[in-house]
Amino acid sequence: MFKISEKANPNYLAQIVKLENLRPHPNADKLQLCSIHGNNVIVSLDAKEGDIYVYFPLECAINKEFLSWSNSFSDKSLNADKEVAGFFGPKGRVRAVKLRGVASEGYAVPVEKFLAWIDDTLYLKEEWIGQEFDLYDDILICEKYVNPLTLKKQNKDKKNQKKVVREPKVVDGQFRFHPDTLQLKKSIHNISPNDYISITRKLHGTSWVAGRLLCNKKLTRFEKILKRFGIKIQDTHYDLLWASRRVLKNGFLEIENKDHFYSYDLWEEIAKSVEYAIQDSITLYGEAVGYTKTGAYIQDGYDYGCSVGQFSTYIYRITTTNHSGQVYEFSHRQVKDYCERFGLNMVPEIYYGKAKDLYPELSINDHWHQNFLDRLIEDYLEKDCELCKSKKVPDEGICLRKDIFDSEIYKLKSFKFLEWETKQLDNDNFVDIEGSDA
Repeated sequence: MFKISEKANPNYLAQIVKLENLRPHPNADKLQLCSIHGNNVIVSLDAKEGDIYVYFPLECAINKEFLSWSNSFSDKSLNADKEVAGFFGPKGRVRAVKLRGVASEGYAVPVEKFLAWIDDTLYLKEEWIGQEFDLYDDILICEKYVNPLTLKKQNKDKKNQKKVVREPKVVDGQFRFHPDTLQLKKSIHNISPNDYISITRKLHGTSWVAGRLLCNKKLTRFEKILKRFGIKIQDTHYDLLWASRRVLKNGFLEIENKDHFYSYDLWEEIAKSVEYAIQDSITLYGEAVGYTKTGAYIQDGYDYGCSVGQFSTYIYRITTTNHSGQVYEFSHRQVKDYCERFGLNMVPEIYYGKAKDLYPELSINDHWHQNFLDRLIEDYLEKDCELCKSKKVPDEGICLRKDIFDSEIYKLKSFKFLEWETKQLDNDNFVDIEGSDA
């Protein structure tokens, strides 16, 4: 039935939802607005309060067979009925756009229509309401959209990885990538008024990881012989590792000759710039912003006050990993103290304290979660980036972290930024550095 695939990104799952807060579209008589996970979604006049729909989030790609069957493509030739046109482009992507001047933050279709495409004998079951999924049986319903050039690069990298079997450098269980950051709008009820939270600016650059973790030593031929005869050899040590968001760059004992996203390994340069501050067992997680040494933007227009050819690093997470692979997460204050101790930049802090104390005038007994979210949106989103000087670009948004042991982090992006990001992805020659396996 409805399932979530093993490698699914939680931010791009479809969900069966109940429509709430229906209201008229201010500029279109035949359209209505509703709220789904705090997102503004446009639906037809046929929709009623409490109706059950399937919601698809921004920047997911929907199954093309469904879109064709439902006559949803703008190109009539792609639809089952060649006389009917919808509004989806040929890639089936849910784009961040404004319809008649109102933000559209996702796509919703009546559940009966969706189930009829799967099997016209299928009917909604009550327990399905609230279900998230990207699969129905073995049918892929939706996935994160990856534009053509980024996808081509991913496939090329995967093909090259299969050619050579290499000996791993890092000891199993030591290194971890940063998990996908969940959407705050979707997760706002995970925040309690009494939770200690931090709110920081979300910077638009490239993610990086650098740590001194337990690694396998490259043994000499003689050491390998001694080890084979049962003689104890020191075969592990702490060494510097570096990674992009998805790829461990120096994860093998053999020296790799590979193409880099840029003309050189930017992530190695980042790691070397902060190596002095990385003690054994420590891993730093951060964002690099500004320029590459060749003078190109890391992200087009987002200089964050850096000089051409220079970048800055900002830390948003620190962990320590013991010999057994157990991870201890630094609290927000510990991250801040560590950065101050070693002269590192922490992501710009906006607020730290109890959630309820940020807006003490909000009643915790009267729709506190929605009111709290609305105030965050009002105060921190839909602005231009004040830190960027070379171009006028939208500020990405904020991150909110629950200051607990497992360090839950949520992101809240402005629609102004999402529109800008959508226009970038519209360009088939654009490579998304965060979406690729760079």
